[in-house]
Amino acid sequence: MPGKANYMTLKTPRQLAEAILAFALLASAGALAQQAAGPGPAVKAAPTMSASTGAPAGISLRDLRRKLEQIRSRFPGDMSVYMKNISTGDEIALDSDSVYETFSVIKLAIAAEVMHQVESGKFSLSDRIQTTPADERLPSGVLYTLAPGLNPTVQDLLTLMIIISDNEATDLLADKVGRGNVTDYAHSLGLNKTSIEFSDLDWDRKWLSTLDPSYKKASGDQTINFPFGRYSGDEVQRAFGHTIYEAGIYFGHSTTREIGRLLERMAEGKLVSKNSSDLILGMMEKQQVNDRFPRYLKDVRIAHKTGDGQPFIANDAGILWVKDQPIILVVFTGHHRGGTAELHDTIARVAGLVVKHYRGGVSEGFK
Repeated sequence: MPGKANYMTLKTPRQLAEAILAFALLASAGALAQQAAGPGPAVKAAPTMSASTGAPAGISLRDLRRKLEQIRSRFPGDMSVYMKNISTGDEIALDSDSVYETFSVIKLAIAAEVMHQVESGKFSLSDRIQTTPADERLPSGVLYTLAPGLNPTVQDLLTLMIIISDNEATDLLADKVGRGNVTDYAHSLGLNKTSIEFSDLDWDRKWLSTLDPSYKKASGDQTINFPFGRYSGDEVQRAFGHTIYEAGIYFGHSTTREIGRLLERMAEGKLVSKNSSDLILGMMEKQQVNDRFPRYLKDVRIAHKTGDGQPFIANDAGILWVKDQPIILVVFTGHHRGGTAELHDTIARVAGLVVKHYRGGVSEGFK
């Protein structure tokens, strides 16, 4: 589930809520590849001297690609990487046209459609939406811990959706703009493999009803009180994996290249408008889930959005400003066989390699 914490050892609803809230606050779900992988990894570089490395750009970029390929070859699962230095035109694409489960990275596309409709005059960022018990969602997020009846603004919900991946805020916004409209707007930008169809609640019902069929039509407030303690950790994890790969449902679909193109438009002030681009980027820079890309970085400005389906999937997508060069980086994973800590660390090392290549700061712990 997008932004879901590890439920496998939790015994009561209270333990569940406390553990996931801690995850959201302190940390602030192959790939579903639907096509065969394209030809070999793509590399593009301007035939000039690289200002960042002092070496011919093509040669140094091939070295970075080799290191990223080594990470992919050792990864126990599927991994797609897309990187583009907007300043130099350097580009690396590794399995970047295969469709993966994005989990919460798709919230960037939801944010884009929210701003598209705002600027079309359909509603305002200051409009308010009242929360109800039925709106509550299994975390991540914080709205589920607060009493129903709040009246957050659209901008409040947008902020919560981005910086702590709040699932209640996400469904409220996606319901408001329409998931079909999110997909249509992405397609209008040429992102034809990017789509969203199901709600977070749809996903939760499918997952929980694998364990207890009576949850097929559960309301939001019923799902957050699911009795996880009745089931073993293995049972819960198997149901989680089954929902990701075999239940015919998804939260978001896209490719690393297409999310990269969305981010590039944002970096250039062309996603809806400059004001909209800047607003979303400003929220992404306040990201609270920083256990992937930022882990090994030092003095690097970053705006990013994660996606969580651990231990099977973890994603990260963002813009890293290295020596004033905006660098697009998107990493998707799938079918991971291993622990969450190792999964997050691998993604963090991809970001570390990219930043180090362009002479940006990395921590002493990065090797």
